Amino acid sequence: MNTTTVHKIADVHSTGGIVTRAIDAIDRAHARTATHLHDRRSSLMTKLEAALDRAEEMMTSAFERARKSMKKIDVVSADAVNRTQGLVGQALERARLARSKPGHLAS
Repeated sequence: MNTTTVHKIADVHSTGGIVTRAIDAIDRAHARTATHLHDRRSSLMTKLEAALDRAEEMMTSAFERARKSMKKIDVVSADAVNRTQGLVGQALERARLARSKPGHLAS
C-alpha cells in the first residue's frame, strides 16, 4: 500500500505550514507595498497639481499685466497721435492764414 502524504498549502498544522505562513507574509507585504506606492503616487499628484495651479496663477497674472500694459500703451499712443494731429492742424491753419494775407510772397 502506498502511504504518500499529500500536504495542502492551506494546512497550517502540517510541515507545509511554513510555506503557508511565508505566502501569507508575502501577501501582507505586497499589500503594504501597494498601499505605500499608492500613497506616494497620490502625494506626488497632489504636489504636481498644486505646482500647476501656482504656475497657472502666475501666467494668468502675467497675461493680465501684459493686457494692462497694452491698454496704457494704446492710450499713450492715441494721445500722441491726437496731439500730433492737433499740431499739424494748427500749422496748416497758420499756413492758410499766412497765405491769405496780402504780404504773402509765395503764390
